[in-house]
Amino acid sequence: MAYVPSRRKKHDTFVSGVKLNLTSMMDMFTIILVFLLKTYTSEGQMIQPSESLTLPKSSATAPHEVALELVVSKEMVMLNDKAIVSMAEVKQQSGFVIEPLREELARHADEAKAMEKELDIAFSGKVVIQGDKTIEYRDLVKVMATCGMAEYPNMRLVVYKNIN
Repeated sequence: MAYVPSRRKKHDTFVSGVKLNLTSMMDMFTIILVFLLKTYTSEGQMIQPSESLTLPKSSATAPHEVALELVVSKEMVMLNDKAIVSMAEVKQQSGFVIEPLREELARHADEAKAMEKELDIAFSGKVVIQGDKTIEYRDLVKVMATCGMAEYPNMRLVVYKNIN
């Protein structure tokens, strides 16, 4: 005997008045967007160069690391945006160690070592130096020698990447 489908519909396939609920879809897209933004990272720390200096250009390719920020402009030496000593005082000094800068760096080193004990975060002794391209070499050497004397021997100079 052949199968004869009944003429009566078992269920209604078209429902009128149904609207798409966009709230849950927007929630899903928001979560995906937040996830992608959180997982996207650039290498190292983003640096905002100080307005009072012009960084030199270089072909260096090493990424920037998170460290204590030292700015050496034409007028001032600043540590984490705090003015430490004027460049006129640095130029007048005969020795290699800039005492106000050494004291401030030593204070930061002591704080970092205390955090090392409490939070188990290793003290790296890293400092990132943003130096104006017009400062004299002997003044930069004084700043770097002071960093070395104050337990910050790992120094990096910030430069603009030379794009050819």
